[in-house]
Amino acid sequence: MTILTCHGCMRHCLQSIIGDSAIFAASSRSLFTSTLNTRPLRRNYSDTSYERTKSQVERNSGGSNTRGISNIYNGISKERNKAGKNEAGNVRTSNAYIRASNERSPAGREAAGSGNRGRFDGRDSEFERNRYEKKVPEVSPRMVQRKQWLDSRGIRPSSKKDVKVKTVDRQIQQHLKYLNDPLKLADFVRNTLRTSDNFDFIQELVRTASKNALHVVSWNHLVGYQMSKGKMNAAISTYNEMKKRAQTPDAYTYTTLFTGAAEHKDFKVALPKVLKIYNSMFAENSKVKPNTIHMNCVLKMCSKAMDMDAMFAIASQFTEKGLKAPNNLSFTIILNALRLHAAGGPRTLLSPIEIRRNKREAIVRSRGIWVEVIDRWRKGDIWIDEELVAAMGRVLLVGQEDDWDDVFSLVQQTMNIPRQIPKLGTQARQRMDPASQSRDRNNKDPSKEEKPEIVADGGNHVPQFGNITVPISKEDGIAMFAKPGPNILSLLLQASLELRLKAPATSYWNIFTQSLLIQPDKENYHAYLRVLRVARSSTETVQLLQDMPREDMEAKTFRISMSCCVRDKRNPNSFKNAGKILDLMQMSLRQPDIPALRDYLGIAITAPAFDPTDNTTPSKQAQGRQILRALDRLNPSFINLKSALHFGVSSSKTLGAHARNEMAKDIMGLTKRMIGAYDLLMDNALVARDMYKDLTKQRSKLAAFLGRHQHARGESLPSSAA
Repeated sequence: MTILTCHGCMRHCLQSIIGDSAIFAASSRSLFTSTLNTRPLRRNYSDTSYERTKSQVERNSGGSNTRGISNIYNGISKERNKAGKNEAGNVRTSNAYIRASNERSPAGREAAGSGNRGRFDGRDSEFERNRYEKKVPEVSPRMVQRKQWLDSRGIRPSSKKDVKVKTVDRQIQQHLKYLNDPLKLADFVRNTLRTSDNFDFIQELVRTASKNALHVVSWNHLVGYQMSKGKMNAAISTYNEMKKRAQTPDAYTYTTLFTGAAEHKDFKVALPKVLKIYNSMFAENSKVKPNTIHMNCVLKMCSKAMDMDAMFAIASQFTEKGLKAPNNLSFTIILNALRLHAAGGPRTLLSPIEIRRNKREAIVRSRGIWVEVIDRWRKGDIWIDEELVAAMGRVLLVGQEDDWDDVFSLVQQTMNIPRQIPKLGTQARQRMDPASQSRDRNNKDPSKEEKPEIVADGGNHVPQFGNITVPISKEDGIAMFAKPGPNILSLLLQASLELRLKAPATSYWNIFTQSLLIQPDKENYHAYLRVLRVARSSTETVQLLQDMPREDMEAKTFRISMSCCVRDKRNPNSFKNAGKILDLMQMSLRQPDIPALRDYLGIAITAPAFDPTDNTTPSKQAQGRQILRALDRLNPSFINLKSALHFGVSSSKTLGAHARNEMAKDIMGLTKRMIGAYDLLMDNALVARDMYKDLTKQRSKLAAFLGRHQHARGESLPSSAA
């Protein structure tokens, strides 16, 4: 018997010997498995998988012999209902049913033969042979079981795979079981954002909860958290998402947005976005209209961005009464913006004439605003506080002499603190201030002549800062004057400094600290020290430092105080006062201030020294003893400075490279000043001759230290040595 090795020849021989049923039986596996693997998984609820598979078989068989096909699929459906079969058993059982059905049904064999007989008749091309003899891939048991389960329900899934439920979703659902109340959810969101940075989880939690209820407060916490982190764009995106999810923003939502945007670092970028949201609140379909708080926040942003046109456009939207009426904070923001715009920045390109004109316009405009403030205050519509009075006073300080003098009238008008000096231009003022007698009051400044008079709405002239009738409190009958504080004291001291008047500054200081029992802050002490420095009052400076709290003292404090003694060098007690200031500095500061030490040595050299027997006659020996005393007292501080320069201390380690270089320059300057003091003692014979040897030794040490430092500096900086 000849062995047939060619697969194609074997099929033709088997067809001629056994019959056409062999082809159908051999192709039954291909028919079944191809139907399982090539059938697209589509979701269709109109018919079952049984009907779709039946129609497919009818199309393959040409639609003949319905009875044979039904018998085939009856066997297949029975086999699919069996569970727990493996892959080989399922496929083998299906093929067995197909072969058995074909053998039992002659009509089926005839239909199968008629459907397959013409496939190779007249088609001997290699293309057709490869097409119908293609190997069918194996089907996994999991796929067979899955298709059986889907067929039993008559559905097909979509092509997209099922997404597994994430752990985060389970956590969210677990949280929502106990946070079903909007108040509980809002408290949980606020506390979680305050203690941790798990913002993404909280955001998903709020999103999920918003599907079933209103949680506007929780969304407000999300917006506020992002604004507190400086993420303005993210906060605006959250605000827009809030509206898309039917969570209508309330007034607090806009307050949170505007307040956070006002603290943003880039005001010019944030202002257009805030103005867009602010203008949308005026739309007809907007459920929240702007109120005073919203307008104040936008005014603050315009003030920081120096957009005066936008600021006054928003200010024009204020009403006389109601929710959009201005309050004291509104006028404070506007006055501060006028002052900042008039002063200009350090890099301004304006000429001095333009800056002076801007200051004059700002003062005139602020005086007009103040008339409206006083009018509302008298009607009881607003109340005046320390911030508002200080804002108006700071605007006056950028002006000229008459504006500085009006600061005292402003405080008298709003706080009922009498002026401590007569008004400028009066006879009493000329008697108190002899320097003003030499001024020609008839020659007025042209800029002052152009200053218009402020007229009230009724057309009557209103005095600028005169005495007015203030509103009375209904409860206790006390006039509602503003309460003074350290800010007003600093304002009065600054006005006294500009006018170079010590008497009113001292009077106001005593009123605030003794009568009103107001505790001055650090800036108040520094402002009063500057006034005492102008007045050359070194003795009062020492008394003020002795009353000053130690925690408020810093290097600037002793630098101002020592410069006061330098200006008061004609005072016989100036060197003694400087020594007391030096003692306070050594007890208060870890590292002494180098300019203050240099000024102390300068006072010892320039201040007069008198003979102990005769306090009116200067003495060279007394001058020498005074310089030696200063050098001896500087020696401990100088040793500490050298240690800080070479080894570094906690305060010097934190300094940058530029600050350390400046510190080294100051130490070298002090060293040169001390070497010059030793030379002065020996050259002018201010000490006895037998002291020259010790003085020369001390001078040589200082010179060696200076030379070593210069040599080291030359090695690190070769260009300086050249």
